[in-house]
Amino acid sequence: MEKHTSISILKLLFMSSLLLSIAPSSEPCHPIDYKVLHEIQEAMGSTPALVSAFNLANDCCNGWAISCNSNGRVTFFLASKGNTSTQIPSSISQLEYLQDFQFSYSPIYGSLPSTLTKLKCLTAICVAGTNLNFTIPSFLGNMTNLQSIDLSSNSLHGPIPSSLGKLVGLTSLDLSNNHLSGQIPQSLGSCKTLGSLDFSNNQLTGDVPKSLGQLNMDYVALGSNQLTGDASHLFQSNTGTLYLYSNRFAFNFSNANVGRNLAYFDMSNNLVYGGFPSSIINTLFEGFSVSNNRLCGPIPEGGSLQQFQADAFANNLCLCGRPLPPCSRS
Repeated sequence: MEKHTSISILKLLFMSSLLLSIAPSSEPCHPIDYKVLHEIQEAMGSTPALVSAFNLANDCCNGWAISCNSNGRVTFFLASKGNTSTQIPSSISQLEYLQDFQFSYSPIYGSLPSTLTKLKCLTAICVAGTNLNFTIPSFLGNMTNLQSIDLSSNSLHGPIPSSLGKLVGLTSLDLSNNHLSGQIPQSLGSCKTLGSLDFSNNQLTGDVPKSLGQLNMDYVALGSNQLTGDASHLFQSNTGTLYLYSNRFAFNFSNANVGRNLAYFDMSNNLVYGGFPSSIINTLFEGFSVSNNRLCGPIPEGGSLQQFQADAFANNLCLCGRPLPPCSRS
């Protein structure tokens, strides 16, 4: 599906730009951090990242997945595609200058170690595509320097902790493709810098908090949950991507204020009623679907809607006009 392809491409582009931005350090790896990396290797086995590091003797800072500051202290660590089923080593908390760590697509199990709270410099966590099966720990809300959290594509369950609302510097939160349940916390509205939110493919229920409509988010993905009620407050002027598909949203689409920047929009498979808002003709969509709702009335002309196939509008109450059959003149 186009929507899932777009999400995957965005993540790959982000990871690629991150890796390309890592400059090798001119300093050798600090002895303390070198020892810690050895302990992590003993716990996790030989991941490609660790092999890269320890093939360089004491100069592990020049490995392709480890970077250091000017004093040789590890600031970035990527462990992916490991071959040993293990837990995230608690010893990672001894890398006291660590700013960003990523454990992805490895047979990791267990939970996030509470010792992570010792990492006062940590700004980004990515633990994605693993065997982790736990409830999201509330202690993440105490790590107030965090700017990015990616716990996608695991087997997480239980609620989203309200403590995440204390992360006032958070810019990106990805909890997609898990088994999370319960309601979206109202407290997330306190994350005023949040620009990207992805809760798609979970089992979340209830209404979307009005507080999220007060944020200036560019990317919002809530598809494939069991969310209900009014989502019209999520239409913001800055939003470029809005995925609401496969929920139980029910609101009058006519009242939505569709911004000019909205490029990718999918509201298919809901209970949304009414007609198209007049503002929609000013938006140049690149991806669009409102199929399988309860919409009625003419499809506006003069914008970008006519470029999409009929299936983007199919199975509504009484939509008409290109690309659907013409409206009745009676």
